[in-house]
Amino acid sequence: MNHNGLTKEKAYDQARKEHYEDRHMQEVEARVAREEAMATGAYFGKTAIQVGMHLESREFNKWKKWAQQQVTIMEQAKSAAYTGLGTASANGELDEPGEGDEDTNTGDAAAELVASSIPNTRDGQEARGGAAFRT
Repeated sequence: MNHNGLTKEKAYDQARKEHYEDRHMQEVEARVAREEAMATGAYFGKTAIQVGMHLESREFNKWKKWAQQQVTIMEQAKSAAYTGLGTASANGELDEPGEGDEDTNTGDAAAELVASSIPNTRDGQEARGGAAFRT
């Protein structure tokens, strides 16, 4: 028993309840003050959720652009296999159909273009999202 006639547990419980009641009143006062300020034209900027949504949207758009580029690369490699057109050799010159190693498997050329983003490479996978390119 302490000097007020309360046990340690009851004193703690009373202090805890008073603390929660005080904190609740402070939150209500802050919310009312904010609403009054906004009603008179105050602007407080973006909320944490709005900032987070903006950042997430920006990263999604970066990923989407990257994914579209990868699809274009794969489609170009795929269409080169069916058009009969030559492919670029390692030194940048255009090979005629039937020349060079690239014509035997155009999937290999496409795989080399995206190899840094494919899982199970020597360097591992970059955190870019999307599906892995498969040949």
